Amino acid sequence: MLRLLLVEGKSIPHPPGWDGMPVGRTARIAWPADDPNTACPKSRQEKQVDSDGTRQAVSPAFTMASPLLAPVIHTLQSAPEVWLFSHVRPDGDALGSTLGLAGALETAGKKARVFNQDPVPGLLDFLPGAAKVEAVPSSPPPAGVLVVALDTSTQPRLGSAFNAWGIAPGLNIDHHESNTAYGKHNCIDPAEPSTASLVWRIIRQAGWTLDAAAAAHLYVGLMTDTGSFRYRGTTAATLRCAADLVEAGADPAALAQACYQNTTPARFALRRAALRDLRMECGGRLSVIDLTPATFAESGAGAEDTEGLVEEALTVRGVAVAALFELKADGALKVSLRSKGAVNVSTLALAFGGGGHPGAAGINFSADGPARREAVLAKLRSLFPAA
Repeated sequence: MLRLLLVEGKSIPHPPGWDGMPVGRTARIAWPADDPNTACPKSRQEKQVDSDGTRQAVSPAFTMASPLLAPVIHTLQSAPEVWLFSHVRPDGDALGSTLGLAGALETAGKKARVFNQDPVPGLLDFLPGAAKVEAVPSSPPPAGVLVVALDTSTQPRLGSAFNAWGIAPGLNIDHHESNTAYGKHNCIDPAEPSTASLVWRIIRQAGWTLDAAAAAHLYVGLMTDTGSFRYRGTTAATLRCAADLVEAGADPAALAQACYQNTTPARFALRRAALRDLRMECGGRLSVIDLTPATFAESGAGAEDTEGLVEEALTVRGVAVAALFELKADGALKVSLRSKGAVNVSTLALAFGGGGHPGAAGINFSADGPARREAVLAKLRSLFPAA
């Protein structure tokens, strides 16, 4: 595995004292070359030694990440106030990572605020900190406030209100491989199954208190972005993270029930309509769901109620790829793609200006939805030429 520190896009040697320390993951950390914190200091965890000078046993999740996360922690600790943002139409990981980090910062004595262009979806309004999520203000923050983007692969996904400010985030924390490193400082680790688990590593390495509410937020982010720990990115380290969050106060049964057994009648009606109209193509290798304004009108559901539908289409035996096309009344189109592993849907999404992960990706088109749908569908069909 590769240990990599990037500064202005160029590889540089690791700071003295880190030679031979295994990191065991690929990550991208981009820091300005003149930042004095580029020389990553050893964290508090690595300094723990026994009286005879031997190193104490420390969790690998902390030890391996320290040279990469030290400047991230320094940047957060140095800011008197932090504003946290995530992508439009926020999901469990977007809200879980922002609210979880905000809670930990507050316990560390920092002022932290959470913003999103869209309101918290009804599916996630049970989160302890849901009421703390504010609408994006019309004016940018005052000088000295650190702006942090989480779980957002490109700056446009932060929304038109944020981008009207004409500034870049001071810190960009994400786990999407397609992240464009648009922040002044960028911490991107595609090896993490969620941004919430990356935030958990930052919090634990910094030594900040993780209370029950923050643990619940991070657990929801981790649980939802791993498909309840079913996706390929789930590892032993993922489960160690989950266990630590449970020990900190997250209730796995209650949170799972709130996420997955709390469906509104309108959302259930949308699911029923979507599955009724699901089509199998390419010899059963490709499943397709189309949602139109008429589908939403029939069910009474909203855009937030589409969460999880594409995963339903992937559950059919023999299906390798599932696609959900959500056509808007104004001609815009949202495409959600899922794969069981044999097909990298992120590569396909990138070809159309989208992004994501090998097993889960998405594309957003602002216009010409029907024509864009046909283009994406043709590309999907070409993946299975023998079918």
